Amino acid sequence: MTHALQVWADASRVATIEHEGRDDRWGLGYAQPWLKDAQAYPLSPALPLLQPVGGYASASIKRFIEHLLPEGRALDVAVTYNGLARTNVFGLIWALGAETAGALRFTGDAAPAAPTAEPVPREIPLPELDQRIAEREHVPLSVWDGKVRMSVAGLQDKLLVYLDRPLLEGGKLFLVDGQRLASTHILKPDTGNPQTPHLAVNEHFCMSLARRMGLPAAEVSLLRTPRPVLVVRRFDREVENAGDRLHVRRRHIIDACQACDLPVAYKYERNLGSAEAVRHIRDGVSFERLFGCADLTANKAAARLAMLRWALFQFLIGNSDAHGKNFSFFVLAGGLLDPTPWYDMVSVLQYDGFDTELAMAYGDVFRHAEVSAFALADFAVRCGIDRRLMRREGQRLAKLAIVQAAAQAQAADYEDEAERAFVQGIAAFVVRQAERLTQLVADAARWKDAYL
Repeated sequence: MTHALQVWADASRVATIEHEGRDDRWGLGYAQPWLKDAQAYPLSPALPLLQPVGGYASASIKRFIEHLLPEGRALDVAVTYNGLARTNVFGLIWALGAETAGALRFTGDAAPAAPTAEPVPREIPLPELDQRIAEREHVPLSVWDGKVRMSVAGLQDKLLVYLDRPLLEGGKLFLVDGQRLASTHILKPDTGNPQTPHLAVNEHFCMSLARRMGLPAAEVSLLRTPRPVLVVRRFDREVENAGDRLHVRRRHIIDACQACDLPVAYKYERNLGSAEAVRHIRDGVSFERLFGCADLTANKAAARLAMLRWALFQFLIGNSDAHGKNFSFFVLAGGLLDPTPWYDMVSVLQYDGFDTELAMAYGDVFRHAEVSAFALADFAVRCGIDRRLMRREGQRLAKLAIVQAAAQAQAADYEDEAERAFVQGIAAFVVRQAERLTQLVADAARWKDAYL
């Protein structure tokens, strides 16, 4: 039997997605009013507004949907509470699709929700949030009032909330389900895992450092319940005044895996892992594939420069886990892409006992400590980057990082001695990386083209 879901952007019906379960066949049809709208955009480059001869590939439709679902434990919780199998992608997006990353909502109804049906936001007082964080091993953080809440992709615990005004101005947190009020912020509590101490502080430092350096990172703050919780302002949400009430406008985004029409399992360049028998297989998202996405953007030169800065910044902070789902694009009218602000940046190398193989290789190098001038020169050639430009940008970012890392380590956001010592350790690491990068990009610019 074939079932259908409607895809919405605010009150506009974008498309209908059909699924035949037994053979796992997927279909897509854009709504005619949407196709006639000058501001219309496709779901992804693989699913253009103009239907290709023979129709859309069933696997491409499924891959696009699968990327909207949570990962790890959040996915396990959604599966359990909804009585579904992990492989039931259609059932999961039906259950969770009211609040995904980007602009899209998925419903079984072919008509928009009536204005009177708007649910009342459910406030989350800080004491309740603190209790829920403490109990999350027993009651998952994605479950509230007996209902599973959508969690954006990623492995960390997250909670999507609406923040009525800035925290420093006494802002309150709410769970929202409606068409008018979508979530505006993502809460990422500290893991409490002794193997990854101060993870929320770590991400806050790295994200704040990027913003201090003038780089396009998402806005973050630390909330104390009193447990540290990273609060990330969603860049795919814009709060607008709609007459006498507020409205949250959703913006459509896709990650690099969706832009390349690759499965979730391909978010790492070595998509089959690093075991000796398969380490040569590199079909996942690489820097070369990522930079290739610049051809799909409205401003190719600006997109490539943003990607170069992103790649160099990951090196500066020691983020070995910068993978294909950690770089995203706004989808503009007509389907052109534009890089979003950066997110999910952590200095992974601060923690011992983890496999810190690079998610994407610089050239052929997957180990941070082994990155050489030749590897960076090779990286630049593969990605179509002028090595003199890489030298200029690398040395500029390194100079900024040395100054701003020290300044961020002194920020008042970090409250106790342990947190301050931890961020000072990251700052010292960034300074060493900056000094290393300064020399590496200079040497990379000197390699003769014939040797690359």
